[in-house]
This record gives sequence, structure tokens and C-alpha cells, in this order.
Amino acid sequence: MESLSFEFVSIEEAKQILDGAVPTQAEPDWPTMRRPESTGTQVLTDTALKWLASLPPDARPLELCRGYARIGNQMAALAASPAVLSAYLTDLLIDRRGGRQGFPGGIALELSRLQEHLLRTIQP
Repeated sequence: MESLSFEFVSIEEAKQILDGAVPTQAEPDWPTMRRPESTGTQVLTDTALKWLASLPPDARPLELCRGYARIGNQMAALAASPAVLSAYLTDLLIDRRGGRQGFPGGIALELSRLQEHLLRTIQP
């Protein structure tokens, strides 16, 4: 015998459903869920600067690092493992939450070029 799937709802929600109203799920307030920015996340670390310098010129995400130092620092921290950094880049490039604006200007292109470079270094 197959089990029935169910979810807990309030009496009010059940009444709305029975009356034909389709319940809507509130969209999370992503900006309030982010970690607060500290002054250390607004500038590139020495590690990030060294990592950028180690990349081929066409794979350097310079515009991203100028506008989003926190992300540049995070990428530099993950750079020891190209596979992990590649997964992080995929999360930046692909909107899994829906409704995100994406990065302005050529930043998405920079991320794509860096992703291509990483994939070339990962694959033998």
C-alpha cells in the first residue's frame, strides 16, 4: 500500500483552498538573508590580488573584483580547488532562485571566461 503525501496547513489556509483560492508562497527576502558587509569585504585581499595576477589576462574577472570585492575574495579563497571554484562560478552564473537580476555589464562574460579557463585546467 502506497503512503499518502501531505503537508501541514492552518485552518485558514484549508478554508481558502476549499473556497478555490490558490495559496501563494511568500518569496524570501534575499537581501535581509545576506551576511552584513564588513569593511574587510569591500576591498580585495592580498590573496585575491595574487590569485588575479596568476590568471591569464583573458580569464581575469577584473570588473567583478572592482565592483564586488567580497565575491573576488571568495573566489580567491576557493582557487586552491579548481573544481570547487568552478561549482561556485556555476552558482553565480545560473539563477536557481528565480527572479535575480544578474550581474551588470560585462561581469557575466568575465565569469564565463573564467569558468572556461577553469574547465580547461580541470580536464586532462
